[in-house]
Amino acid sequence: MQPEDPVPLWNSPPFELSERDGRWYGRGVADDKGEFISRLEGWRLFRERHPEPLPFRLIWLVDGEEEIGSPSLEAFLKTRFHGERIDVCWWEYGEIDSNGCPIILCGFKGVMAVELRCRTATADLHSSLGAVFDNPLWRLAAATASLRDQSGRVLIDGFYDGIRQPAREERDLSANPPFSFSSLVQATGGKQVLRSINEANFYAAMNFEPCMNVNGFSGGYAGEGAKTVLPAEGSVKIDFRLVPDQDPQHVVSLFRAHLDRHGFEDIELVVHDANVKPVRSSTDHWFIQDASELLEKHFGQPVIVQPSSPASGTAHPFVEQLGASIVGMGITHHGAMLHSPNENIIIEQFEAMIECSAGLFQRLAERASGSRPQDEMNSADPLDRATP
Repeated sequence: MQPEDPVPLWNSPPFELSERDGRWYGRGVADDKGEFISRLEGWRLFRERHPEPLPFRLIWLVDGEEEIGSPSLEAFLKTRFHGERIDVCWWEYGEIDSNGCPIILCGFKGVMAVELRCRTATADLHSSLGAVFDNPLWRLAAATASLRDQSGRVLIDGFYDGIRQPAREERDLSANPPFSFSSLVQATGGKQVLRSINEANFYAAMNFEPCMNVNGFSGGYAGEGAKTVLPAEGSVKIDFRLVPDQDPQHVVSLFRAHLDRHGFEDIELVVHDANVKPVRSSTDHWFIQDASELLEKHFGQPVIVQPSSPASGTAHPFVEQLGASIVGMGITHHGAMLHSPNENIIIEQFEAMIECSAGLFQRLAERASGSRPQDEMNSADPLDRATP
């Protein structure tokens, strides 16, 4: 859970659940206490209706380190579930679009966050010495500019090698965006579109293309008025969103080689996060079929199956270690204000997800007991597998 700052912008105490106009407000109510509680209440409802012994195994895993990259998760799974295999990981996050349509996410991009640091003197110098000495901010700007072209394509040698190409059904889904490019521009206020992006390909780029972002520059003087100074040091923070099968650690090594090859050997590369790998599961998995039917029933809106979220999550250990398919579905609507003041969920959608969750647990029981077709279950005996 993120901090509550800035507190003055909250319309009610951030750690007291408040109800206004059909919504609940509070820090973490969407991300992701509301998501978890809606599923837990769905489980209780299912067990009230079906108290008989379960024909399947269900694991609840609560990760208190998710907001800091889940540094203990991978080792925990190796220790606690060594050698076990699971069918589905119902991920902690899901979306409801502005029209009330549920979105099922079938994957997440990986992330790599780094910082470039450059020092060219022991202390800030008079700017007249810029005729003699190089400027760390110039060097950082040049190094950063060497990483990407104006179409958004990353220029690091080997960056795109081995990327998994989307399956045909994934391409088909991306060819029919659930919202228009113009609506995205209007909603975000974005004014400078990459040269490679247009109405026809923007949604495919969100799902399937890696990207690089400059998060911020630091160094020198940025106060009021002028100060003629030659900075001694500076830094720039950068993140990459990665796609299957890019490995963040490998991209770090490619990045370092790129800097050295372009004459930036003096620039230090500090890695802040290179542990979240990209994942993408099949969009025609049996769990997605069941979830789509139940979501449409309880939300009364058509379901959007999205091949991958443009965002990231530490889902790869469930795929790599436990053989799971990743499915993200939930109640985070587009005005939920995640990580911001006045975070909220819509009560009606929360209640609908309780019923939908209960229905999904019932479907699992039916499949495990053989009362529903196995379709594409990954094991002949579903009792040997689990669903976290």
